[in-house]
Formats: sequence, C-alpha cells, structure tokens
Amino acid sequence: MSSQREDSIPHELRTAAEPRQNRLYPVRLSHIEQANPSVRLLQFALPPQENNDNNQQPFSFFPGQWLDVHIPSIAQAGGFTITSTPADAQVLPSPEASIDSLAGEALEPSSESQGRPPYVELAVQNSPGNPSAAWLWRPKEEILGKELNIRVGGSFVWPPTGVSIKDVKNVVFVAGGVGINPLISILSHLNNNEPHTPNPTTIHILYSSRLPQTQETASADAVLDQILFIPRLRQIVRSQESSHRLRISLDLFLTDLASSPDLFSSGSPTDLKIYPVRISDHHLRSAVVGTDGEFDSRGTVCYVCGPPGMTDSIVEKLVEILGDGGKQRVFFEKWW
Repeated sequence: MSSQREDSIPHELRTAAEPRQNRLYPVRLSHIEQANPSVRLLQFALPPQENNDNNQQPFSFFPGQWLDVHIPSIAQAGGFTITSTPADAQVLPSPEASIDSLAGEALEPSSESQGRPPYVELAVQNSPGNPSAAWLWRPKEEILGKELNIRVGGSFVWPPTGVSIKDVKNVVFVAGGVGINPLISILSHLNNNEPHTPNPTTIHILYSSRLPQTQETASADAVLDQILFIPRLRQIVRSQESSHRLRISLDLFLTDLASSPDLFSSGSPTDLKIYPVRISDHHLRSAVVGTDGEFDSRGTVCYVCGPPGMTDSIVEKLVEILGDGGKQRVFFEKWW
C-alpha cells in the first residue's frame, strides 16, 4: 500500500474488493519528518470532534489498515498504509487534566486543555511515478498545512479475523522492505497494552531489508537507524524487556550485508539479531514452533507483508509449518 510501481493498477481499482469505510474525513498535513533518504513520515491532524458533523462517527481504524488519500489536485486517490496506532487518533489530555483526573475530578478534555492533538501517520516512499506520493514528496513549505480527505480501508488487521484472540499466544510478523508499515502499527498497538484486550505472550519479528545508502564512515547504529522503523522497533523491544509483559524477538535480515562485511565487526546490538541472508524455512519454523518445539502451532498466527514474490513464498511455507488449519491463521498483504 505504501509503494506503487509506475505502471501499477490504480490503488482504488486494485483494492475495489477490499472493505472500506463509507465516509471521508478532512485532515490537515501537520508534520513531515524524513525517516531515511527514500521514506517520509507524514502526520495528518484530525479535526476536533466538536467540529465534526453531528451525524459523522469519530475517526477510527484497526491497526494494519490503509487510507485512500484524496488530494484535491489529483483525480485518483493514493493508497498508503497507516503507521500510527488507533490511540494516536484519540485526544490526549494535557498533564494538568490527567492530574485533576487522578485527584478524583475526571474532566472532559476541552480544546484548551488538550495535549497532543489527534493524528494519523503515513510512511510514504519517494515514488515519482505515483502522483499522490509525488505530491506528498513536494517541498515541505509547499504542502505543510494543506487540507486533504482520507478514507479508511483494508482487511489486513489486528485482531486477526476468524480466530479467537484469547487462544493466540504466539504471533509471527514477517516484513519485506516497506511491508513493515502495517506491522509497525500493529506492533505499536500491542506495545500500548490497551486495557481489556487479550494479548499474545510471545512475538517474533522477521524483517528483511537492505542496507541504506549512508556515508561509508557511518557507525553501525547510524546505519540501523536509517532502516525504516528500526528505531521504533528497538524501542518496543527494550520497553517489553523492561516490563516483562511480552517476549519479543527482532531478527533483521540484511540481504546485501556481504557488501559491508566490517559494519558489525565490533559486535551486533543486544536488542536484535542481524543475519546476512534471506529469511529461510529454518528461521520461519523457529519462530512458529520454537527451536525446541516449545510453541503450540495451534496458538500461533502469522502476518506477512512484502513484495508479491516474497509474500507468496513465505505464506506457502508458513501454512505448511502450521499444519492443520494453518491457512486460516496466516494473514498477508502485498505491496507493489
């Protein structure tokens, strides 16, 4: 959803069979950040609820979904995956309001007392052949503050459909390139520990990427920080190591690491494992059933997002590893 070939089928046509909400929401492009040389993070501020039409439901989505992005000057909507969480789209009370609430004076947050305004975030790859992406990559001063309309869609979501969430103990996330986008939304949501929501106990992240284009003198940490969402993933891992609520492993597969053999000569980071190879059957099996078979595959669900060829191959292997009923516990989305 976050990358489109120049000759690809338009997003709305390609996703015509996917579920999507009926309503459009007005948003304002409020923040632009460079994740790395080829990907921008863009935040769209949501209007205060009191300014919405009384008949319009508050903006909401499931982790993993995407947006139809309607830019006034472009005829066809662009499709981009949401990389923030549903909690980010809610009003965050100011610290003063939280203190009052703790003192027994639960206050409704007013426009004056609101802390961080609600927003939705996208990670957009530089794609000159995609009109919507090209517009979102225009100089910041040309587009900041501009108003657009968005619509939520997609079925690649958490919690998994057709599976009892109470029975899910182990989750395997497999990403290729910008296929990490929907998965970072899901992982960040799980890291938030939403109340009254059953969560798994073990999470395995298998992320296949390439080395970013950085200066040859860049440190290993500086190189890792340029890989899309690695800083955010590492923060999630460290957070859970501290809280002991979830057991999370992060495996990064750098398929061109052989071109920089000395990059991690001083040792790999302790919060992730780095492999100079592609994701293999062995890696998938270890994530699904454990190195010693400690995981019950019946309590495992898998999410896969990446290039079509990689996605098809990984999904086929996972279904085989999961065994009986495995097809119903592997969820995937392809980006083009």
